[in-house]
Amino acid sequence: MSIRYLISLIEEFCYGYEEPFGINHERFKADFISFLQKEGCDVIEEYELFFDNVSANGKIARKRGFIDFWVTFENKRIAVEFDNGNKLKLKSICKLLQSGADLMIGIVRGNQYYNVKVSNIKRVKWIMNKLQISRKILLISLSPKSYFWI
Repeated sequence: MSIRYLISLIEEFCYGYEEPFGINHERFKADFISFLQKEGCDVIEEYELFFDNVSANGKIARKRGFIDFWVTFENKRIAVEFDNGNKLKLKSICKLLQSGADLMIGIVRGNQYYNVKVSNIKRVKWIMNKLQISRKILLISLSPKSYFWI
């Protein structure tokens, strides 16, 4: 199985993920880990790293944090952050960009009435500029069901 195929399976998992009373962060994480392991991935939940965090006022400070999922698949390292809102948190973007992963994926709950793409592109580009880092992040929105590279 290739990394592209794994990405398509992750998208499929996310698009099919529904709960009657909204997405429960912890339940989503548990189901996502189970899914990845069934696909032959090694998964570490809450992978520790030290990173430069950019706050909303633009100040940069060294922090200790945790990537939601550190996935190893066919010798590729994948960092995944799941945020239960319309936008990736600034801290999540900072962690992804500085994770050292070969592939970075951000997953947001989203909202069918909110333009997830525009707001996240602005946030990611702002953080990249502040940290002087240029990397690609795959962003997956659960609602509306969409994905795009930033």
